[in-house]
Amino acid sequence: MQFYKDFQEILKAKNLKPCENKTENLTFKLVVYPDKTVKYVKDEDPKSVTDNKCTFDLTREVLKYLKAWNPATVNEKPVAAVTSFLIIPNELFGELPANYDPIKDLKMATYEGGINAYRKKVFQSINLSRFTFDGTFRLEVTFVVEKDGKISNIQLAQSSGLKEFDDMIINSIKSIRNKWTPGTIHNIPIRSRFRLPLAFSME
Repeated sequence: MQFYKDFQEILKAKNLKPCENKTENLTFKLVVYPDKTVKYVKDEDPKSVTDNKCTFDLTREVLKYLKAWNPATVNEKPVAAVTSFLIIPNELFGELPANYDPIKDLKMATYEGGINAYRKKVFQSINLSRFTFDGTFRLEVTFVVEKDGKISNIQLAQSSGLKEFDDMIINSIKSIRNKWTPGTIHNIPIRSRFRLPLAFSME
C-alpha cells in the first residue's frame, strides 16, 4: 500500500525516532476533504491514544508531510470521507514486505465457545421478569477487549430509554469473569473494540 511506503520515507527523511515500546499500535482515523486536505478524527477510545502516545505523536508529525491524498468521489464529484490506517511504528522503521498492509494479518478477539456462548452468558445473568414490554427490541453493546483479555469501556450504543434496564445489561456483562483471547496483529496483542447485538422478546 502506497500510504505505508510514503509514511516510511518521511520517517527516514525527517530522521524521526522509533518508539521505545515495540508493541505500540494505533488505528488513526482521518477525514479526507475534496481539496485533498486532511483532518484527524478524535479517537472514541481515549485510552488507546494514551497507551500509544508515541505512535500518536509520530503519526501527527508524519501527516504534516503527506500530500498525495485522493478524495472519495460520488457521481464523479469529490466528497469528504473518513479513512483509517493501522500504524505499527516498529514495523514501519524496519523493512516492509511487498504490499504491506497490517490489517490483512489482523486476528479478531475471540471468546471460548464463540460469540453465541458469550451472548448466552449475558442472558443467563439478567432478569427480564422485572420489566414489561411488547414484542421484540434490540440493543447493541460496545466494549474494548484489552491486551490481557479483560473487557473495559462497556457502553450501550443506544439506550433502551430505561436507566434501570441499561444498568442491568452493563452490570451483567461486567459480571462475566471468563477472559477473552485478545486480538493480534503479527502475534502482537492489541486492544480491539467489539460490538455485541442483543435481541429481547417478551412472550
